[in-house]
Amino acid sequence: MTKPETLLLGIDIGLSGAKCTFYSDKGRPVAGSHAEYPTTSPHPGWAEQNPDHWWKAVTANIRDCIDRQGVDASAVAAVGVSCSNTIVPVDRDGNVLHNAILLFDQRTGKEVQWVKDEIGEDRIYRITGNRIARGTYSLPTILWLMRNRPDVMKRAWKVLVPSGFIVQRLTDVFSINRSRMSFTLLADLRKGAWDADLARDAGVPLSILPDPYAASAAVGCVTPGAANATGLRAGTPVVAGAMDTVAASFASGAARENTVFLTIGTTVRLCHTTTVARFDKRLMNTANVFGDTWLEIGATNTAGASLRWFRDTLGGAGSSGEKVTYAQLDAAAAASPPGAGGVIFLPYMAGERSPLWNPDAKGVFFGIGLPTTYADMVRAVMEGVSYSVRQLVEIVMTHPDPASTIAISGGVARSPLWCQIIADMLRHPLIQLEAGETETLGAALIAGHGVGLIPDPLPFVDRLVKKGRKYMPVPENAHAYDAYYPIFMKLYKDIAETYSQHAAVQQTA
Repeated sequence: MTKPETLLLGIDIGLSGAKCTFYSDKGRPVAGSHAEYPTTSPHPGWAEQNPDHWWKAVTANIRDCIDRQGVDASAVAAVGVSCSNTIVPVDRDGNVLHNAILLFDQRTGKEVQWVKDEIGEDRIYRITGNRIARGTYSLPTILWLMRNRPDVMKRAWKVLVPSGFIVQRLTDVFSINRSRMSFTLLADLRKGAWDADLARDAGVPLSILPDPYAASAAVGCVTPGAANATGLRAGTPVVAGAMDTVAASFASGAARENTVFLTIGTTVRLCHTTTVARFDKRLMNTANVFGDTWLEIGATNTAGASLRWFRDTLGGAGSSGEKVTYAQLDAAAAASPPGAGGVIFLPYMAGERSPLWNPDAKGVFFGIGLPTTYADMVRAVMEGVSYSVRQLVEIVMTHPDPASTIAISGGVARSPLWCQIIADMLRHPLIQLEAGETETLGAALIAGHGVGLIPDPLPFVDRLVKKGRKYMPVPENAHAYDAYYPIFMKLYKDIAETYSQHAAVQQTA
C-alpha cells in the first residue's frame, strides 16, 4: 500500500469568511473549502461578528475536505491559523461572552482620546511601535468593553484574537501569536512580551491577556472533542500562527530583508520587510514570522470593496438582469483613458487607516461633468485605489535600498488592467504572483516549519513562489498619472476638516 503524502492544514479567519486548505509538505494544494459568515451593525459605525460562526465555518470546511474531498486526516502533520484583526472576550471554557468587534468598528473614539490623554502617544509609540487608533488596535476596544460591558468583562477569562480563538477550540489552550500581539498596544514590540506597566496604567488586568507564542511554536494538540467536531486526528500539533498579512507576505516570498509585497483584495496591504526597527508612525508595524525581521504594513480599508460597492450600487445589470461582472467592469474601464476623463475618486468608503488615520473619511467622486461616461467612473475607482497605493509606496520607497520589483497578489491581481494601472501609477515594475490563497498557504508553511518538516523555510518559499506576468510602466500613462496625483493628494487635504464636520452632523442627526 502506498504511504499517503504528509499534509499541512492552513486556516484563515477573514473578514467575510473562513478558508481551510490542505497542502502537501511541498506546498501543493490538495483540498480546500470556504464558508462565509455575516457581519452585523447594531449601531451606526459598529461592526461585529459571532465567533461561534468562525468555528462553525472551520468545522464545516475541514469536514468537507475530509468527508467529501477525500483528505486523509491521519496524514496531517500540523495545523496553522492566520486571521484578521478582531478581539473577543471568552470565559474559562472558551465560551463567547460578547460578539467580536471588528477592525472597521468605529465606536471607540472616547477610549482612543483617553489613551492619548492619560497614557500618551509618545509612550505608546515608544513601547509598541504603533500609533493609537480605533478598530485597528485592540486596547481601545478592550477599554470600551470594560467601561460599557462590565458584566461581560467580570466574567472574561481571556480576550482572544480570531486565530487564538480557533487554536483554543482545537487545543483548549489560550494563546496569541506575536504578530497579532503587536496590534494590541499592550506589548513591547521589540521584546515580544506584555508590558506590565503599560497594562497597569491602562487599567487592563494582565490576567486576561493570553500567553504569547512565536508564529511556528506549538501551542498544543487537537483534543478528542475538537477531533470529533472537525474530523482531524486527536493529537495533531497546532502552532500559534500569524496575522493574515504576515502569513501572506511569508508565503509570497517577501520575508527577506527589503522585499516589498502588495496584496489587494477587499483591502490594500502593502508590506515591507526590514531588519531595522524604524517603526514609521504612518504605517502599522509588527513582528514578522522570524524574530530577526519586522514588517511595515500600509493599509487602505476599501480597495476591491470600493469596486464591489460601485458594481452593487451603480453598476447596473447585464442583459439577463444579473449583476455586472468584474470582467465587464474591466472592459468598461479599458475604454476610458488614463486619468479617467478627469474624474478622481477618493477611496475612503469606510474611513481610512495608513497613512491618513482618519476614521471620518468618506468616498468622493471629483471632476464629474456632462462628458463623464460610465467607463470613466469605473476607471476612476480603480485609479483612486491605485493613487492610495502610490501614497503608501512613496513612504516605503524613501527608505534605503528600495526593492527592484514589487510583487502583487489578491483578487485585484487577477485584473490585467488594474495591475497595469498600478505599475503606471508607481512608475515601478510589478510582478504578478500566481498563488491564490497566500494566507492559508503561509499558515500551513509556518506549521510545517514548527514541526520540523520545513527546516529552512526561506529557500523553500523561494522555490515555491511562482511568478506570473511582469507589468512594466508605460511612460505616457505614467505622465498622465503624475499630473493627477497631486490633485488627488490635495483633495483630501482640502476637505479633511469637512469630514470631521460631516461626522459631527451625522452623530446629531
